[in-house]
Amino acid sequence: MEWKALDFARLYYSEQSKEFKFIDTGDTIPKSKWILPESLYPSFPIPKQNSGDYFYIRIQSKSLISFPIRSLSERSLNKRMIVETAITWLIIGVCAVMIVFALFYFFAFGLSEFFFYAGYVVCTVLWYNGQYGNAYDVLWPESPWWQNKAILVFSTLGIPFSFQFVRMFLNTKVNNPRIDKILLIMGIIAMFCIPAILTSYTTKIFSRIATYIYLISIPIILGTALKNYIKGEKQILFFLLSWGSYFIVSYNTMFYFLGILPYSTPLLYSAVFIFPIDLFFLLFNLLQKYETLEGERNEILHRIVTLNNTQNARYVKSKLNSVNTEESLAKLESWMRVTKPYLDEKLDLEIASLAIGLTVQQTSELLNSKLGVSFRSYLNGFRIADAKKILKDKPDMSILSIAYATGFGSKTAFNVEFKKATGQSPVQYRQSGGENKI
Repeated sequence: MEWKALDFARLYYSEQSKEFKFIDTGDTIPKSKWILPESLYPSFPIPKQNSGDYFYIRIQSKSLISFPIRSLSERSLNKRMIVETAITWLIIGVCAVMIVFALFYFFAFGLSEFFFYAGYVVCTVLWYNGQYGNAYDVLWPESPWWQNKAILVFSTLGIPFSFQFVRMFLNTKVNNPRIDKILLIMGIIAMFCIPAILTSYTTKIFSRIATYIYLISIPIILGTALKNYIKGEKQILFFLLSWGSYFIVSYNTMFYFLGILPYSTPLLYSAVFIFPIDLFFLLFNLLQKYETLEGERNEILHRIVTLNNTQNARYVKSKLNSVNTEESLAKLESWMRVTKPYLDEKLDLEIASLAIGLTVQQTSELLNSKLGVSFRSYLNGFRIADAKKILKDKPDMSILSIAYATGFGSKTAFNVEFKKATGQSPVQYRQSGGENKI
């Protein structure tokens, strides 16, 4: 029978006149007790029957969702197993690569977004493979009780992982405090549901809770991301496209789970096939966001170098003893003014150091000891000087366009740095005719 997540099936067949024997299969019994345990699907060898004899199949399902059950010949079954096994392991392989990649970035750079991304991927992969019977075949074939609990446990556990990822990725705590609280509360509710699922006899109510949380959260998350994108956070474009596509498809699947939409193969499997595509673009967008943190990383690097130089000043010689500091400063200043590398938001301390022939430590010490500024502050000085000129000369140019034109990665970063330098927001500066408050 085609559907793998069948709970229980029994074949009755006659061996002697008016006497029947039976064979059991299904994921409510350990797979070692199946009559054909090597099969991915609940299967029966049909005994030879005499003319006029009958065999009967009793099917009992406790699943929260319904599927059509089709009978397959042995040849059709073998073909289906080959195709489905190949597709399943291909998808799992792609997801595994992304999990390893995300965990590498988490442990290497300590970025929590990658950890929650990896957790979301693991939970969703186990949820799908539990739902479609693959996990039962491969991971816990002798644990029918856990098979029926695991599907809902992983789908519910995926909620706090995905919501925490969204909260950090979209920075809702700062940008959208109300949305942040809603996502936090729904994540906590999901966490409390998990032990209840494991101890409760029926999981129907918790399945409904998890489904409704997903249904409510999807428009909230996508609406928040769209709002932030319109405000100038252009780096979340792939987040919008990937999760938007995936959630729209998943919405239809959840309507099916709730009994609102009828069964169809594309409806049931479309979310599974689009999931790896969603993961790829989501990881790509996460790496893009990581690139925007280069400025903060350089700032931290500068502080570490400065702190080490201060703490070890009595014992370690200056890195600039053999350097003509005035010449190096003039070279750096000329490079900045002539080629304007600061217009590239990816410019970092390493690139600047190579341009003037110094090490990272020497450039950091040069700026700190001679100018009293960090590398990030030095760059922003040039950027804000350019921004002031544009604000005066081009009154019709939008603030967002000015931010990108002067090397800032977002409108928010531009506003913060501009106000720190001038005491006014860019809009206020333009309205005041270019007079600084500080």
